Order: sequence, then structure tokens, then C-alpha cells
Amino acid sequence: MARVSVSTETGELPPRYIIGVLCEIWRERGVDVHVGREFAPDAELCILHHDRTRLDPEELPVAPSGAVVLNARVLDISKRSYSELRVLPGDGWDGPVIVKSDLNAFGLPEAKDGMSLLARGHRRLANKSWKLARRLPKKTYPVLKSAAEVPGWVWRRDDLLVERFMPEREGEFYCQRGWLFFGSQGYGYRLYSTDPMVKTGTTVKHEYLDEVPPELQAHRERLGFDFGKFDYVMHDGKAILLDANKTATFRGDPRSPRIMRLAGALQDMLP
Repeated sequence: MARVSVSTETGELPPRYIIGVLCEIWRERGVDVHVGREFAPDAELCILHHDRTRLDPEELPVAPSGAVVLNARVLDISKRSYSELRVLPGDGWDGPVIVKSDLNAFGLPEAKDGMSLLARGHRRLANKSWKLARRLPKKTYPVLKSAAEVPGWVWRRDDLLVERFMPEREGEFYCQRGWLFFGSQGYGYRLYSTDPMVKTGTTVKHEYLDEVPPELQAHRERLGFDFGKFDYVMHDGKAILLDANKTATFRGDPRSPRIMRLAGALQDMLP
């Protein structure tokens, strides 16, 4: 039976990650799964699962000769690398804007590397007045009526970016779509929320989707994703990528037919 090796920064793989869920299914099916900082020397399939926005290839583990390495090309998922909605000062956009972290997952993985007491204090202040704290509030992005309301310090920060705020709407709901994929298998979904920040915690209903827009397929190929999750919205029949995540987390039934299909794609990935 094939041996699969997963490399993480800590050498551990919490079950909240979709890859953690898939690993448990593979083990149940008799696959020898190794998790650690380094790849197992006898691995046939290696999975790079480092929860950081940018990776230095010089610091990554070396895979054994002949092994296939998944997501080996996904070294930069900063929003600037794929954003189609970015706003720059004086570019003529006069509609609402949203201020985001350029880093994945609100920059929280990088923040955990060492947050000082002063930084924690700034975060608490940001939740009350982010403009005064010069820091985005925790786990949300401010929406402003126009680019004129964006503070000057935001434009000067390389770790932030401003985008056109173009939510997908259906009646009273804000909608966000997602595509979760592993190899040849994947599934889509659509979340409905009364909150402009559509997240799992603000969702009031959801539905599953069968079609994957060609724009997302093109992004996947360009960014080099073997597995991951893309968040997007639809406007005028076109998919607009909002977020590309290579270490997606998971909530739901870990043995649903959709997840089992993802797990089944492992055989197609083996050398």
C-alpha cells in the first residue's frame, strides 16, 4: 500500500483541516499516512501543508526521489498575486471598497509567530476603532462607502490592500461561493448570509453547486494548486476570485459523500 507523507510547520495536523479529515479516511482504507515536519524517506506521495501565505523554497523539506509533491508550486497566495478588484489611489473607482489583509486568513497564521503584549493591545483597540489603532479588526474586513474614506496609512502598507466591494446579492442575502477540490475531485457550494462578511459563522442557509466556472479552473492552473479552496462571487456571469486557500479548514460531516469523493481522488495522484 502506498505511503503518503504530509509536511506541516509544526509536525502536527489538527483535524480542523480538510487534509486532516482526508488523512483519517485514507488510514481507514489502509493507506500508511505519515505526518511530520520532514517528508518520510520512503513516501510515494508528499503533501506540502504549511499554513503560511508565502513560503521560501529554500526552507521547505526535500521530498524523496521519485515522489509526487502536491502543491509544491503554491508558494505565494497573497491576495495581490490574484486580486481582480484591487483599487489604487486615483484610479477612478468611486463605489464602495473593502480593506483587506494581503495575507491569507486575516494574517492570523503569521501573527501567531510572536504577538507581543503591545500588539494584543492594539488588536483590542482595533475591534473598537480600527482607524485609530491603525490595525484591522479581528477576523473581519472594514467596508467603506468610497476610496476617499480609506485612511492614508492603509495605502502605505504593503500588508494591506483595498478592493472594490462587489458582493453577490440575492434578495436580502449576501452570497459567497466556494470550490473545494483535491486532485480530480471537488465540489462547489453557495453560502447565504444577512451579513456582508459571508462566513460559515454568519451563514443562514447553503446549497451545493455542480458547475465549476472556467475562470476558477484557469486560476487553479496559473497558481499551481493540486488541492485547496477558492472563494468567489459571480457578476454578469463571470466568477471573481476573492480568496485562494491551500490549507483549508472544514466544518460538516467528515464522511459525507462529497468528502469521500475527495478522498477517492488519492489513487489518481499516486506515481
